[in-house]
Amino acid sequence: MRLRICLTCVLGALLCLPVAGHCSLSINEIMGDPASDWDGDGDYNYRDDEWVELFNGGPGHVNLGEYLLGDDQGLRTFGWEDGEVLSEGEALVIYGSQSLAWQQEHDESSYGFGLSNDGDCVVLWQLAGDDTLLVDTHTFNTHEADDDRSTGRNPDGTGDWEIFDALNPYGGTTPPLGNGLPPTPGWPNLDDPPSGARARSWGDVKALFR
Repeated sequence: MRLRICLTCVLGALLCLPVAGHCSLSINEIMGDPASDWDGDGDYNYRDDEWVELFNGGPGHVNLGEYLLGDDQGLRTFGWEDGEVLSEGEALVIYGSQSLAWQQEHDESSYGFGLSNDGDCVVLWQLAGDDTLLVDTHTFNTHEADDDRSTGRNPDGTGDWEIFDALNPYGGTTPPLGNGLPPTPGWPNLDDPPSGARARSWGDVKALFR
């Protein structure tokens, strides 16, 4: 499917500037340089264990079939079927292995998320008729994308971006700074995540205790 993208959205994506969202769905946390088996398949793979978390801040549920994940170079990295829903207050984690499988199924360039350890940009698009609207973007820097560091909003959806660096502490002074918390795919991005707060894979849990 060829997407017609408005000029403003293209320029915003290329610059990777924050854009006012058209709904409550937002990019919430990113793992750009995994060093552990985050997708829980029993094997570590630098591509498959990357992940991006989305968060629905509400009100109401979101039809994920109206959205696409991509980057600022035009690569489409993940989409959903119409009718797939994310409820208010819930997070959803997409792993690089899922991104690769989706790209192969939809005849897209098959790179997974392809997140660079030198910094990169993640883009969330909303499909609106024949147009594709830029909902949210986040650019992460080199120091955010070090082994098993994630960068995320604290608190979910509305907070400032911080580095979740418990597995690989960041001692520098360049923002965003580390918060001493472990990466939290599927768990709330504040303080110590309560047990069972959201579903996570065994790979996620193992990584917290390496």
